[in-house]
Amino acid sequence: MAAPEGDPSLLQPAPGRGQYDRRQPREARLLEQRSRLLSATALALASVGDASGPTIASVVKLAGVSRNTFYEYFDDLPHARVAAEQRAEHRLMARLRTAEEQTRTPVERWRALSHAWMSWVAAAPAEALLCLDRVRPGLSSAGRVLEAACSRSLETLRASGIRAGDPDGARVTALAATGEVLARRFVAEWLRAVTPSPGRSERERERAERMLADVAVRLLR
Repeated sequence: MAAPEGDPSLLQPAPGRGQYDRRQPREARLLEQRSRLLSATALALASVGDASGPTIASVVKLAGVSRNTFYEYFDDLPHARVAAEQRAEHRLMARLRTAEEQTRTPVERWRALSHAWMSWVAAAPAEALLCLDRVRPGLSSAGRVLEAACSRSLETLRASGIRAGDPDGARVTALAATGEVLARRFVAEWLRAVTPSPGRSERERERAERMLADVAVRLLR
């Protein structure tokens, strides 16, 4: 399984005992440690190589910290999972918000949202997978975030006098569901990759992004 792109907290080993940068404020060190644990939790949960399933031991091994350090932040693995999922959702929301604010026309908006969505998936596939899991019928938590962003965009466009689709229509849900399918397909390829190929991943991301943007233009015009 490939390491997550764009997640520096797991691209470098954790500093050993007493080896942290003393010039760094304690609060910053704690945030870095927690971030590393969240990334390690997502990776452990996404792993398909451990028949026994993810454990705290596998999380701390990936993070390069001790079990005691894990328990300083989380009660157990489910607690860490919820925190990792929440962080991933917040990152997705931020990307989509930025995409909305930087565009004016409908086509620009749908392309930008599609780019933001697939870039979020490609940046940290393991974290994206947490938010793509369904706990009940309907959209996943990530899908609901995308649905809300599209509905919000339609409302903004219509308020500006621009012809756009119905923000409460089933087409918005259909678009979000399409985004989920493309995202899951990308993550599945990432999970199967024994030797990661950045060039291939980038091409897959771009292809999925174009497909989603094309669907958005057709559905939400």
